[in-house]
Amino acid sequence: MVERTVREIIPYFLLDLDNFCHLWELNRKILLQMKLPISAIVVGLNEAHLLRESLPKLAFCDELLYFDLGSKDDSIKLATGLGATVIKHDKVDSCEWIHAEYATKTKHEWVLISDPDEMFPDELITEITLLFENGTLNESIGAVWAPWVFYFKNHRLFGTHWGGVSRRIILAHNKRFEFKALVHAGRKLIGGFNEYNIEYTGNNFIAHKWMQSYGKLIEKHRRYLRNEGEARYKTGRRSSAKSVMKEAYRAFKYSYWSRRGYKDGITGLFLSAFWVWYECSAQIENIRYQRKIEKKKHKTAKASFN
Repeated sequence: MVERTVREIIPYFLLDLDNFCHLWELNRKILLQMKLPISAIVVGLNEAHLLRESLPKLAFCDELLYFDLGSKDDSIKLATGLGATVIKHDKVDSCEWIHAEYATKTKHEWVLISDPDEMFPDELITEITLLFENGTLNESIGAVWAPWVFYFKNHRLFGTHWGGVSRRIILAHNKRFEFKALVHAGRKLIGGFNEYNIEYTGNNFIAHKWMQSYGKLIEKHRRYLRNEGEARYKTGRRSSAKSVMKEAYRAFKYSYWSRRGYKDGITGLFLSAFWVWYECSAQIENIRYQRKIEKKKHKTAKASFN
C-alpha cells in the first residue's frame, strides 16, 4: 500500500509542491488509521485520567487488552468504551507478572507493551506502521526499541537517571522473546534473534507521564523493592555491605553529574537523592534474598546429610 501511494505522490511532487504536501499528509492519516497485527497489553489500577489520553493512541493495534487490577474509578468503563478487551486480575506488584502470564496467549505474535501513563505520538505510530508495511520486521527480528522521555509532575526531565532521551522495548515477538515475572528484569530477547532500533528524530518519542506526585513516586518504588532483591539475584547480581556503602556515592555521582541531574534544578537534586535511596535499598534487599537462599540451601544440605 505504501509503495503504491508513494508512486502516486512522486508525479505530483515533480509538478506541484502543494499537491505533494497534501498527498503526503493524506498518506500519513491513512497509515495512522490502519490496524496492524499487534496485540497491545496495558495494565492499570485507578488510572482512568491517564487511560483517557493513552488508550485511543493504541487504536492502530488490532487487539487491545486492558488488565485491570481492581480499579475503583472509571477505568474499566473507559477502557471498554475505547474498544479494549478488559480482563480483571488480582493485584500484582508489577506489570511483569501479567506479561509473563499472558504475552504468549495473545491473538497476534507481535506484542506491544505499554502503561496507562505512556503516550504514543503520531510520528512513532507512523514509523511502526511502516515497519510492518515495508517488511523490516522479518523472521530475524525479535524486538523493537523506541525513544522514551520521562515526565515528573508533568515536567519533562532533562537529567537524572530518568531524564534525557532514553529507550525501551515497545514491541516483542512472543516466539522470539522471553517474558519473566521479575521486576525491572523480566524482558529478554531469545538468543539468535536481532533487535530493531527506531532512531530518535525529535518528536517520535513515547511521552512517559511517569510520576504525578511525590507520594506516588515513593509508593510505587516501595512496592518494587518487595521483589527487587529476588529479581537481581535471579539475574546474577550479588550485593554486600561494602557494595551498599559504595553505591551511595556512585549512584549520586551517576544521576546528578554523569546524567546531568543538575539540569532539572531542585527536582533533579531530589530525584538523584531518591535514586541513591532506591539503589541502596535494592542492594539491601538483594543481600536479604541471598541470605534467604543460602539458609535454604544449608537446611536442604543438612536434611540430606541426616
